[in-house]
Amino acid sequence: MGKEAQWQGQAMTARDCKAMINGWVDDGTFAARLPEVAALRGVSQPLEYHGEGDAYVHTLLAIGEVDDDADPRVFWGVLLHDIGKAAVTEFVRGRWRSFGHEKAGAGQVPEIMARLGFPELAADVTWLVRHHDFILSWDIRPAMKLTGRQRRFTEHALFPLLIQVVAADAAASWGRSRKGEHLRILAEIIEENR
Repeated sequence: MGKEAQWQGQAMTARDCKAMINGWVDDGTFAARLPEVAALRGVSQPLEYHGEGDAYVHTLLAIGEVDDDADPRVFWGVLLHDIGKAAVTEFVRGRWRSFGHEKAGAGQVPEIMARLGFPELAADVTWLVRHHDFILSWDIRPAMKLTGRQRRFTEHALFPLLIQVVAADAAASWGRSRKGEHLRILAEIIEENR
C-alpha cells in the first residue's frame, strides 16, 4: 500500500474508518465532511434491484458489509462507490438509471480523500470506485473462458480489494441483483484458470 493510512498513530483498518464515520454522525459533522455521500439521500434506484431504498441507505448498508479487518481502501471504496449517482441519476423510459456514475464518482475521489487527510489512498480508491461495476459488463456464466483483457484485469494488484468492494455492494442490494452470484462464478473461473 506504500505509505499506510494512519489513524491515532496506528495503521488504519476498516474498523477504524467505521469508528471515524460513526463519530462524525454522532457529532453532527458527517454531512459537512462528506457532502457527496449525504447527497445520496433521496437518490432513487430501481426497486427491483435496490429494495433497500435510496442510494444513501444502500451505501450505509454496504459499509456495514465491510469486514472490520479489511484494508481501509476497501472501506473508502465502498463508502464512495455510488457518489456519482447524485449527479447522473435520471428517470429514463420508466426506470431509474445512473449511467456513468462510476466515472462521475471516481472523478470526485481525489479531492475527497485529500480533504479527509488521506491523499495517499486517493489513486487506489479512485480505481476501486471507477471499476466497482465491472462485473456487470462481463458475460459471467459457468465454465466461461476469460478473454486476455479480462485475465489481465484480474491480475491487477487492486483486484482482490475490488472483489471485496463488489461483494459489499452486492450484499447491500436487496432485490434481483445477480452481482453476488456473478462473483461466485467468477471466483470459480479464476481458480480453474490458474
